[in-house]
Amino acid sequence: MCKITALLALVHGAPAADGAAYDVFGRALAPIAAAVLGTAERQSRAMVAQCRVISGTGLLAAAAGTRLRLAVQSPDRFRIDVVREGGATPLTACRDGKELWAVPADPMTALAQAAGFDTSDQAPDTTSPPLIPLALDPQMLSFLPLVFDVKDLGTEENPQRRVLEFSLLPQLREAIKVEDFTGRAWIGDNDKPTRLVLTTSQGEIDLEIEKLDFAGELAASAWQPSEGQEALRLPASALNELFAKMLGASPTVE
Repeated sequence: MCKITALLALVHGAPAADGAAYDVFGRALAPIAAAVLGTAERQSRAMVAQCRVISGTGLLAAAAGTRLRLAVQSPDRFRIDVVREGGATPLTACRDGKELWAVPADPMTALAQAAGFDTSDQAPDTTSPPLIPLALDPQMLSFLPLVFDVKDLGTEENPQRRVLEFSLLPQLREAIKVEDFTGRAWIGDNDKPTRLVLTTSQGEIDLEIEKLDFAGELAASAWQPSEGQEALRLPASALNELFAKMLGASPTVE
């Protein structure tokens, strides 16, 4: 109850919520939040998204045309497969708790070294921060949309999609020390987002979400390299910088 009170205190004084917009946002967010944060029943939840980068700006300009497959499962598993435009071999990085592996080993080693990592240190990093810096009790998931400022941008036709703009409330963003961002989501009639635009100080990325699936959990093999495949091992804390290099990698790296 104390945590719920604290969460409600964060949204005190925020603009009055547009009930309809928050309802749509909440329904779209709920299964995604369950995959990232878990559920009240402590059951595993997983999500797999297949996306195409329509365009990017700033540091993300080189990502245009890239295809992504994102898999996440609470509490601390995240896998990203990147196929660059014109490339055939996926670049894969997977965080499994405190461990991070990446394949193919040679090109991923080059990217890790370019990001400034000592690739000779392949021991798990027991001090790695959690994948998601926001600590919430699973019982509080129903309150999660309230920590966002959500605006209704109307409805698009053919196909019909609701367009919402969202950002974290400033009080929460400052409390958990995350970069300011603004998002726009196109929500289909099945309450699944089909397009997502994220804007930060580093640039903007426009994603077409081609497929979005949810499951209780993914097979254990999803979080391990293929049998016999040589993998680069790094501390889990290297994930963000390595992902950025994967998005900006030239086709020659593959």
